Amino acid sequence: MIYYFTYFGTKVLSWLYFPYKAYQTRNIPRKGAFILASNHISNLDPVVLGICSVRRLNFMAKVELFKGLLGFFLTQLGAFPVKRGESDFGAMREALRRLKEGRVILIFVEGTRRIGNEPSHAQAGVGFLAMKSGVPILPVYMRGTDQVMAPGTKFFKRGPVSATFGEPFSVKDAPTYQEASQRILDKIYALA
Repeated sequence: MIYYFTYFGTKVLSWLYFPYKAYQTRNIPRKGAFILASNHISNLDPVVLGICSVRRLNFMAKVELFKGLLGFFLTQLGAFPVKRGESDFGAMREALRRLKEGRVILIFVEGTRRIGNEPSHAQAGVGFLAMKSGVPILPVYMRGTDQVMAPGTKFFKRGPVSATFGEPFSVKDAPTYQEASQRILDKIYALA
């Protein structure tokens, strides 16, 4: 119930502050597990992707956010904690478990927000998940969220945002997890 209340509340908030457009949503699988792999330019990205997707998303969020009421709220929205800056095998196991259940996992391939137009370093974790799970990867490119909610700010500045969804693909033939992650990142930025 909290998820759907938040979903519709966010739709209203979007109308007021960040009108969005979702391109090529026909590429989003209507059933079955997949990894939604995105660039990351603002804290607003998971919110916009949540309302652009026709599927309910599960996502990792830094462990520091899972305290008190915010932690309960994030859990209700499908989030689970990840320790940043280290290999968090517990978070990886949880992501694999959810994928096995047929859910959708949202991953930001660069790990943290990027400032500027150039892609940063791809994190090997998404390659690990993709290769271990064998599920399709759906790349998505976010645009405009960094203008509406710039890194370091807590308030919105009205402006348009968009998400462009690519075609699902596989990285099962990649020689390493890092190479798989890099291929995913390249597909995301090809949508720019």
